[in-house]
Amino acid sequence: MGLSGDSPYLFCKNMPIYIKIAVNIDSYAKEGMKMNKVGSYGAYQSNYYENTVQNKKESEKAGNEKTEKAKKKKPVQLSDRAKNLLKELQKTYGNMDFFVADYETDEEAAEYLSRGTKEYSVLIDPETLEEMAADEETKNKYIGMLEDATNKLNGIKEKLGSKSDEVVRLGVSLNEDGTVSYFAELEKLSEKRQEQLDKAKENKKEEKIEQERTKKAKLKADSIDELIEKIKNLNWNTIREEERAYSGSKFDCSI
Repeated sequence: MGLSGDSPYLFCKNMPIYIKIAVNIDSYAKEGMKMNKVGSYGAYQSNYYENTVQNKKESEKAGNEKTEKAKKKKPVQLSDRAKNLLKELQKTYGNMDFFVADYETDEEAAEYLSRGTKEYSVLIDPETLEEMAADEETKNKYIGMLEDATNKLNGIKEKLGSKSDEVVRLGVSLNEDGTVSYFAELEKLSEKRQEQLDKAKENKKEEKIEQERTKKAKLKADSIDELIEKIKNLNWNTIREEERAYSGSKFDCSI
């Protein structure tokens, strides 16, 4: 018995047959390549997931830093004329909360507007308010913009239908470039908590609220139609749920 040259066959002298013992090296090489590809793809998936999570964390961190920045800003210094104009606006539009602040981003603007407790919140930067106080024509221009914007907001809940229940705050910012931006803050209770409140309403009872889970979203748009569209298309599944605690407060469902 012996090998016949470089042939991948074993030759047996007593048996006129060839037994193939060659190993298909190419097939093993291909399998190895496949394994390498699978391993590389797995590493790619792992890196992609890690990078995505990291980017999301960095984005959330940046958003939180901007919000904290808005909270920590010092009160603006206004001239007497600007202060008097602000008082005039507050008296004329009793259903609006006015905020005068420097802001750089939409997140900062939304943070200021979220502090309102009245029907609408209005944000004006100090420079614009000073210009309004110094010039009657500029003042009338921005007041006209404000009235037009709030008139448009008046009918927004009718256009939103059932989604209007999620809107907790509406506001506008009068921008220094002569434009208006629209803001909405939305909140959605957990399904379990909503069921409890609905049941309490049916029974007209006071429901004690100690702790609940909720989702919040702040939207900004350059027009009322865009704002309505964003509210309607908001996907709550992409919003992280957060815990909100109350100290012995109650929700009166008897009204």
